[in-house]
Amino acid sequence: MADQGLFSGTSQALKDTTVTLEQRFVDGFLLREEHRRDSSNQPYIYTDLLGALKREQNTATLGVVWWFGP
Repeated sequence: MADQGLFSGTSQALKDTTVTLEQRFVDGFLLREEHRRDSSNQPYIYTDLLGALKREQNTATLGVVWWFGP
């Protein structure tokens, strides 16, 4: 059923790639940087133009975690 667009509503091949880097500067402080690329063999991903779709999307995320205690 997945080849019929069960979850996306469009019959397509969805793929994604994610790379996450983690850096610890000092004890109790963590920085995570993530880059993700989603792609499809069909125009499916929304753009900022009304009615225009594209086949790929890149996303970058930066996360900071701070904690204290043992």
